[in-house]
Amino acid sequence: MERIRFIEHKGKSILLEDFSTVKPGDEFQQTLDQAALVIRSQPPKSVLAVFDATDANFDMESLTALGDFVKKNTPFMKYATVVGITGLLTIALQAVERVGGRDFKVCSTREEALDFLAGLE
Repeated sequence: MERIRFIEHKGKSILLEDFSTVKPGDEFQQTLDQAALVIRSQPPKSVLAVFDATDANFDMESLTALGDFVKKNTPFMKYATVVGITGLLTIALQAVERVGGRDFKVCSTREEALDFLAGLE
């Protein structure tokens, strides 16, 4: 399964960053690196993205890497949503937002996130 890919939704090209079920370690870092390459190949302020963290696990190292990832990708992002954030991950997301210097819209489902992004001008 390709975890990082553009999908069409209601006429918009949206980057799906599928981190669902990913655990800290090699797979997490490889997925993060792949996402960074894709995002940074796009024009500034152009990327609409869904970060799906459903059933993913994070440790301090992966959260630090995620904060750095967000910060470096900010110039390329138009808007990003997050799916699968519950419980203590809500606090972790707030930390990533602070480090990265931007906010994310938290959505309950991937479909809700895609619909939200597709509705943006």
